[in-house]
Amino acid sequence: MPTMKTVADMLTEAQAKKEQGNWFPASGGTEQPFTTRTGRRLLYCWQPSTGRHAYLDCATDLLLSEEEAEMTLGKP
Repeated sequence: MPTMKTVADMLTEAQAKKEQGNWFPASGGTEQPFTTRTGRRLLYCWQPSTGRHAYLDCATDLLLSEEEAEMTLGKP
């Protein structure tokens, strides 16, 4: 049975997300989605508040972990 989150837990998570900031298309907002060899559509993104970059899977709206991105892009 999944554990239920309290309102306090949800508010804490929302505040942590707000402090990290939003993700934007990289290259000053000019980055465009591209299709990988495996057929996935990705968008290279940037989070200004942390300086981090990541790939967004356009089909699922989820950011890929570094490991997932390397596998998808065929990097060794």
